[in-house]
Amino acid sequence: MNIREFYGEQPRRQASTEVPFGDGWTDHHDMHSTYRLSWVEATREIYSVREPHPGGILARYLDQLRVDQADIDELRVEVLAVADREAVEAALAGWPAVMDEHDSLRWARRQLTSLSAAGAAS
Repeated sequence: MNIREFYGEQPRRQASTEVPFGDGWTDHHDMHSTYRLSWVEATREIYSVREPHPGGILARYLDQLRVDQADIDELRVEVLAVADREAVEAALAGWPAVMDEHDSLRWARRQLTSLSAAGAAS
């Protein structure tokens, strides 16, 4: 789903406090995109948003200047886990050092896998 659908699907997300967990995550299958991770207080979801950079990773800096912004439909969302903030922070401990590594999103997904299983069991 895109970012608009994500917020539209669950109105509590729109007004909720969010905690950012970085915006430079990478996926080796998607070399021209970065991902940002955020945790939504109202729904306890940690999600990623794919932010494409058709001009390559240097285009990310142009994006910050609002030059050649991605279309809303290209901002794809994936809910990675549902858990309390403390559990997410523990699972992602040390994330700032890992985020800049190659294929760092794989590490985040792996760290959050146990939270998904625990959230489904409760």
